[in-house]
Amino acid sequence: MVDTTPEFDVDDAIVLMLGADPGPRERQGEVRGITRLEKLVFLLEKETDAAKLMTEDPDFEAYNFGPFSRKVYQAIDMLSAAGLVEDSAELSRTNDDQIEASRVIGQDAVSPYSTRDFRLTELGREYYEALSQELPRSVFDQAARLRQRFAGWSLRDLISYVYRNYDSYTENSLIRDDILGER
Repeated sequence: MVDTTPEFDVDDAIVLMLGADPGPRERQGEVRGITRLEKLVFLLEKETDAAKLMTEDPDFEAYNFGPFSRKVYQAIDMLSAAGLVEDSAELSRTNDDQIEASRVIGQDAVSPYSTRDFRLTELGREYYEALSQELPRSVFDQAARLRQRFAGWSLRDLISYVYRNYDSYTENSLIRDDILGER
């Protein structure tokens, strides 16, 4: 018997989160910040049926800044190199987005106050549409509800939500007390 289950890897989860309709508070096809994108992929895995379809484990682990996945960083770089995602570095008002990249995976930021923002390219939008033909509609609806729920949240509020709801991923966090208060 031939397995007709579509592959659904970390890169597909990223495209799904970028393409999901965030409602009027954010632009569809875009996510501002690698940390935000990583936390959204984490929540996609934890709070939707997408995890049941994933053929690659993102391998989130408790790390210095909460749930961390090297695979998310690798996948976004691969998607950018393949021309599906535009990855831009621009100045930001805070250094929140670069803390993880510089301290955890050793990437040098253009500036301590730079951020990586992501946008689906035309090719990426076509890939998103192809995913919509392969994956169950319920997964797309859940991804859209997830994006809409967290759209417009500050990065700190998003991290706080993750920390409050997934405490086991904060055990190695360097910012836990700052985010949640003293233990």
